[in-house]
Order: sequence, then C-alpha cells, then structure tokens
Amino acid sequence: MKFRKIFNGKVAFVTGGASGMGRSLCIRLGNNGCRVAVADINASGAVETASIITENGGTALAMGLDVSDYCAMERALRQVIEEWSGIDYYINNAGIGISAEMQDISIEQWRKTIDVNLMGVINGTALAYGQMVRQGHGHIVNVASMAGLAPFPVNIPYTASKYGVVGLTSALQSEAVFHGINISLVCPGVVGTNFYTDLEVVNVDREKYTGGLPSNILDPDKAAYKIMKGIAARKKLILFPMHAVFVYHAYRLAPALFNPLMWFLVKKFRDLKKHRDN
Repeated sequence: MKFRKIFNGKVAFVTGGASGMGRSLCIRLGNNGCRVAVADINASGAVETASIITENGGTALAMGLDVSDYCAMERALRQVIEEWSGIDYYINNAGIGISAEMQDISIEQWRKTIDVNLMGVINGTALAYGQMVRQGHGHIVNVASMAGLAPFPVNIPYTASKYGVVGLTSALQSEAVFHGINISLVCPGVVGTNFYTDLEVVNVDREKYTGGLPSNILDPDKAAYKIMKGIAARKKLILFPMHAVFVYHAYRLAPALFNPLMWFLVKKFRDLKKHRDN
C-alpha cells in the first residue's frame, strides 16, 4: 500500500511514542510525510523518536506528557494545532500493565492503571474529537488490546481498562460518522515491545512470570505497519496478528470454552506465588 499518498502533509499526534509499537508507528508516519507530535511520559524517549524522524528528513515535535493529566493534554494539543494548523490523526497508544490477583491489588494501583489506560484515552479522545468536529474531519485511533475482547485473568485492571476503551471507541463510531470523523479501534495480540519489561507484578517473581509469557510473536515495526494499513483503509477494527483474530472470533462464539485456559493462567500464577512464599 502506498502510504505516502495518504499521509503526506498530514498532522498526527501519537501518545506512548517513546518506544515499542508507538515509536515504530511515529517513525512510519514521519517517513511517509506526516508531521508527528511524539508524546510520552518518558520525555527523553520521545526526543529520541522525534530525532529519528527528523534525521530521516521528516518533521516531528517531542513532548513529555502524562496522558492522565487532562490540562497537560489540552495544552499539548493546542500547541500542535497552533504549530501545524490542525490535527488529522490522533492516536491513543500509551498504556501500562499490572499482573496480580485481585485481592493483592491496591486501590492506588487500580487508579494508576485506569488513569493511564482508560482516562488517558478518554482525555485524548475528548480533546481531539472536539477539534475534529470543528474542522469537519479527522481520524482518532484508540489502541486497546486483545484483552479488551477476551478476559485476561491476573491482569484484571488492565482487562477492565481495555474493555472500557473497546466500549468507548465502538460506541463513538456511530456518532462520529455524522461529523465526517473516522474512529478506529486497534486490538493487538502479543507484540514484542517493552510492555513486559515495564509490567508491574505483585507477590510473584517478575522475571519468572514474564519469562513464561509469550513476548515476541510480532515485531513492533510489523505491528505499526498493520496499524498504518488499517488507518489508511479507515477500518473500524484493526485486529492482529492471527492468534488475536482467532481469540476474538472463538470467544464470541463460545466463551465457556475459554474457562480451562483462564483457570490454567490463574493456577500458573498461583504456583509462582506459592513458590515465592516458600
């Protein structure tokens, strides 16, 4: 697909752009002529991504940004609009995870996960959507997860937040069409990013836990390509790789069949927890 024809001269705002899939997406957008605002709480990482884009001849702006801070998000978007006279793509990609059993999760850990994964998306969507309604065009892309389509036990705050993103995005699609705005929902399966290295794990040895998880099924750059392809085609649901497609359809058809797998994941986590306690 010839992306440059679609993205050249456009303006994109990407959260979580300092590393992984977010960085790859920013670079791909920049290499195809898009002016890219790279936002991340990791300000130095955002600068690195922006530098890669500019060194390749593109245009980028780096921003240290906490997506859970609505006022900071508002200032950042206003800066981009003033700098580049509008916004064409707003991509809510930032996210965090926590692995723990429900009884071991503090309310502070719940709030942190919901604030970043759900409120961060709400903040970005609300701000970008208002601007796009005024413009009469635009495209919002919300990155959820396979865990937003099928439950992920011992990762309940993450699952809850991603289900929220799925519901928000799916419902908004019906309203947005009347304003000429496209809304895409991205639900990746396992992508080889730093998600697992940054994952908070409670009462279990994190190295043993993360070492047993699939972490490199899809390369971040290939994931970014699939997202770009979906955005270019204005797809409502961008779902990849094949294991995510299988889980999506299988869980919709027969959710009860997933119970043994869910129980296995819980038991495996509890075994690691028991081993740590001993």
